[in-house]
Amino acid sequence: MSLKVIVHPLVFLNISDHHTRALVTNGKPKRVIGCLFGKQTGRNLEIFNSFEINYKPSSKKAGSLEIVENLIQQQSDMLKELFFDYEVIGWYSTSSKGEPEKFDVDVHTVIQKYNENPLYLILNPNAPPGRDIPMNLFEGNSQVIDNKPVFNFQKVPYQISSLPAEQVAVETVAKSHEAEAGSSKFVLAMIQPLNAIKMLKLQLSKIMQMVDIEPKLKTDQEFLRKLNNILGRIPLITTPLLQNEQKAELAEVALINEIAIMAKTLEVLKETSEKYAVIGGSKY
Repeated sequence: MSLKVIVHPLVFLNISDHHTRALVTNGKPKRVIGCLFGKQTGRNLEIFNSFEINYKPSSKKAGSLEIVENLIQQQSDMLKELFFDYEVIGWYSTSSKGEPEKFDVDVHTVIQKYNENPLYLILNPNAPPGRDIPMNLFEGNSQVIDNKPVFNFQKVPYQISSLPAEQVAVETVAKSHEAEAGSSKFVLAMIQPLNAIKMLKLQLSKIMQMVDIEPKLKTDQEFLRKLNNILGRIPLITTPLLQNEQKAELAEVALINEIAIMAKTLEVLKETSEKYAVIGGSKY
């Protein structure tokens, strides 16, 4: 059975934010690493979120990295309080090559403690602008060649998907705005359907005025059949069923929005407490 992977937009947002903060802090590009968090059912994986990992150069192997493992378990436990059925799916990093680097297998081995077969997501922040996301996804594969085990990464296809409520939540957290219009992307996306509704309302009002002006139309069977056909295509927006669905969707949007904001707030509070702990410890 082939592997089916779905990646949600919050993952791209988190990795881009992680890379930007590291770039601003260090004044030069720095590789960032983190864990992928989501749901796994057999060979179907869905990546909903991610969190950052601290690392340092390895003192045992030049060019390799040492991962601060205790933070992985802490971040995972914190996210599981909100999403109890999620787990560590794999890990991510940024690379200008867009391909696994020489010592990535060392980090991959560490992540295998939390998932037997983790995925590896690479985002290229230096890729030229284009319609496609500069991201590759890999799966670890062990083979025996000449009676020796050989590990390599194999590229895995993936799909990008998001729920309507998730789109609103991500847009709210990211606070992404169009500089020219001064409005959020969500508002801009709603302009077209709103204009269509206004045009429909205008056309219907013209038909009503025409019927009032020409009383003969009220007895014109052919005209009435066409009018009835038009009105039959317009959905009733006052039905209790539609109102209940609308309320449920609004509640879902608000809930996911609040959860996303809470997760970001907890992350900021955790980083702040760690900074104060370092400052406090340095005084003694």
